[in-house]
Amino acid sequence: MLISLIQQLATAQDKRLVFISILAYLPALLIAIVMHEFAHGVVAYWNGDYTAKMAGRLNVNPVKHFDPIGFLMLAVVGFGWAKPVPIDPRNFKDYKKGMITVSIAGVLCNFVIAFVATGLFALYLVATKGAVQDMQIYSAGYYAFYYFAYLLQYIVLINLTLMAFNLIPVYPLDGFRLVETLAKPDNKYVAFNYRYGSFLLLGLLVLSTVLGYISPYLDILGLYMDAIVNMLNSIFRAIFGI
Repeated sequence: MLISLIQQLATAQDKRLVFISILAYLPALLIAIVMHEFAHGVVAYWNGDYTAKMAGRLNVNPVKHFDPIGFLMLAVVGFGWAKPVPIDPRNFKDYKKGMITVSIAGVLCNFVIAFVATGLFALYLVATKGAVQDMQIYSAGYYAFYYFAYLLQYIVLINLTLMAFNLIPVYPLDGFRLVETLAKPDNKYVAFNYRYGSFLLLGLLVLSTVLGYISPYLDILGLYMDAIVNMLNSIFRAIFGI
């Protein structure tokens, strides 16, 4: 996404508008990944594990959660990660309940943020409807309007993308943690993921990127992500009448 926005700078008629969209994209990206990890830490704390708090990760400081490779992947190909919050499940008051709630905390947080941002975007459109009509094109107000419009829409799309990506049941994503918790102790899929899951995920990302350049119809991961994001985005917009 970020790469395509940067590429648009070369050909866009209004380069300032594209630059405004890039400025809106970056904070939206940080909000999504930081809140995802923060949610994991908070729910782990509620379950009795203070590891994240003692490591100084129970906050929304982007520097604490920033992972350069994960951020770059999310910016360039649309799926990535932040630095995982340290959690010790042995401290949970109820192990199974703790693992389930912590596993879904990040994706649920992304879902809620996307839903709220859609509602704020709907209110923003109503509140600025008359003002936009009176704005002079290319004025400061014109660009300010588009900045906040882009920001809210990017918050929705990036949070839904991060949610959909983390639901994939491959180690070390949240979807795998949920499967691991619900599976039997000797589950072969879980054992396979602990040995090869990281390589499988990396291969999936690389293959998705390569196939996506050849044809979007060959990019199975991209098609899955688009289906989830577009479905939920459409539902949210229908709820708020956008």
